[in-house]
Amino acid sequence: MAKLSALVAGAALAVTVAVVPLLGSPSRSSGTGGGVSIALLSSSGGVHTGGSLLLRSPLVGSLADDPTLFGVVPGTVDWTVSRSRVVVRADGRLDARVRGLIQPREGSNPIFLLAASLVCNGRVVDRTAPVPFDESGDADVHERLTVPDRCLAPAVLLNPLDRDGVYIAASGLVR
Repeated sequence: MAKLSALVAGAALAVTVAVVPLLGSPSRSSGTGGGVSIALLSSSGGVHTGGSLLLRSPLVGSLADDPTLFGVVPGTVDWTVSRSRVVVRADGRLDARVRGLIQPREGSNPIFLLAASLVCNGRVVDRTAPVPFDESGDADVHERLTVPDRCLAPAVLLNPLDRDGVYIAASGLVR
């Protein structure tokens, strides 16, 4: 009886493979015949989609000649950043680890506060309270923001002080 219970429990945790015939007729133009597709289903019956992650991205320093993004202009001087990233979850939790966000001409960061703006659907929808931003360009932002029910093309902009009309870094990638 114990062996049967263990077998049933193991079977409930196993991955089920369903073989489903492909719909439609064979393609004559490609010379391929019919076939089967294999679907993997978890024992919970759901498909794992990565949870509630809305955005995970490195951060890129802005350049004075960068474009206006979502109605927000870049700072008037260039910024560089290293080892920085932002994560936003669907429930609004924003976690940004900012390291080495400095003005390269100065070799340091002259600003003492930093905020983060969340962009959805082509516009800024919420902003964090300003956090301490040290001379070496380090800051940590952890706050829950309001995310609309539909958030297309999410992005994060880092704002100097409490000025949401200017960005000095953004989620993105530079090659």
